[in-house]
Amino acid sequence: MFKTAVFLLCLVAAFQVLAEEGCPPGQIPSQAGGGLASCGPIPQGYYQQAQPQPARPTGEWLKTWGAVAVGVIDSVPRYGVPVGLPSEDAAKKEAMLRCERSGAQNCRIATTFRNQCTSIAEPQIDGAISGVIQFSRQPSKQQAVAEALRGCEEENPGAQCEVIYTICSEQAFRRY
Repeated sequence: MFKTAVFLLCLVAAFQVLAEEGCPPGQIPSQAGGGLASCGPIPQGYYQQAQPQPARPTGEWLKTWGAVAVGVIDSVPRYGVPVGLPSEDAAKKEAMLRCERSGAQNCRIATTFRNQCTSIAEPQIDGAISGVIQFSRQPSKQQAVAEALRGCEEENPGAQCEVIYTICSEQAFRRY
């Protein structure tokens, strides 16, 4: 009988250890001031799994600009086409500089583009440029080529239009 009483006493003591250390409902054990254990309120979301934190960015995407300047030498067009510049003004200045360096006269800005592609289509009749040159800007090279040809053919009926240049100004990634 003594052994049974000791066994029951040990069993009861074991269950008390597995409980929440005597804290009332809605509270969990905590240590206050590094001393004896005490009880505190259960924080909101304590029993939920923590959500993973989103990845921190390692840099940023920068939009870049391009421009097309056109001038002529002996009735033949010359172009200045920079890409990857940080602003529209910088792209225009560089396009004009390149056009003038080619020796062209009367250089002017034909178009600017940001994070896009541009194509230049020239109309030709009997092997000579004759008509209105078309400039297009589109999200992809294929779209820019198609748009330049379509515009050239509409503006210059009977001319054989040819895309002579296509380039893109794409975003650049700057690491932090």
